[in-house]
Amino acid sequence: MHVAARLPSDLLARIRSVLSPSDQLLAASEWADLAELLRSHAIDLLIIDPAWNPPTVMVASAVDSLIAKRLLTEFRGVSVIAYTAYTREAMRALLPLARSGVHHVVLRGFDDTRDRLRDLIDQAGARILGQRLLAVIAPLLEGVDAPAEVVDAITKLFHSPQTFRTVAQLAAAAGRQRGMLDRWLRRAGLAPAKVLIVASRVAWAHHYAQSPGNRLKVLALRLGYPDALPLSRHVKWMTGMTPTTLRRVVSPDDLVPVLLRRIVLKAEARC
Repeated sequence: MHVAARLPSDLLARIRSVLSPSDQLLAASEWADLAELLRSHAIDLLIIDPAWNPPTVMVASAVDSLIAKRLLTEFRGVSVIAYTAYTREAMRALLPLARSGVHHVVLRGFDDTRDRLRDLIDQAGARILGQRLLAVIAPLLEGVDAPAEVVDAITKLFHSPQTFRTVAQLAAAAGRQRGMLDRWLRRAGLAPAKVLIVASRVAWAHHYAQSPGNRLKVLALRLGYPDALPLSRHVKWMTGMTPTTLRRVVSPDDLVPVLLRRIVLKAEARC
């Protein structure tokens, strides 16, 4: 995963210490430099301290705040974490950015434990994989004029699979009975809601598993399972592999078509 950051040196070092070997960190001190990074690299996650300025800038200006807001608006598709101190100046700088794409706020010295930071970074990476699946799923739903509530619920599922523990919960979010939700999915050429729920969890589990410290039991709890066994069974059901094999030999590029083969029905099966 490619991470861009605009942070003071101590916070930058803390972020660097929790990244996995496969992550790449790109740092910038000026907003203009950060904009150039975003335009020239495929950035997956942006981490900023909206109240920080490098030593060369003595006083923060309203222009800096405006540039930051425009930058987050322009790159709204990039996940953003604000990592800052709990001060009046930081909260004042953060407020206008909260409506422009900041997804999480981490406060230095309060909730910036290594586990918390790593979890937020994992979430951002897993969301990218979910978005790749949605790039196929959403057009199919829109192509049959599925209700907006159905599209929104399926989108939320792949952005945050731990939100839905049962099909009934997903159907409620879609404003439909379970049978009606499955009928809309089938009309779009998609597998039933149960399969989509499992696929979203397996996608996130695959990303979480890339960090060596993430044990299967921990992944299962994060995704709403009571223990590791149901997750292991779902991985096997969706991919034909054990979680260990999935972790070692399957890349995200390999996993996407494997899951899509289970999610998207063959034309003759849609009738």
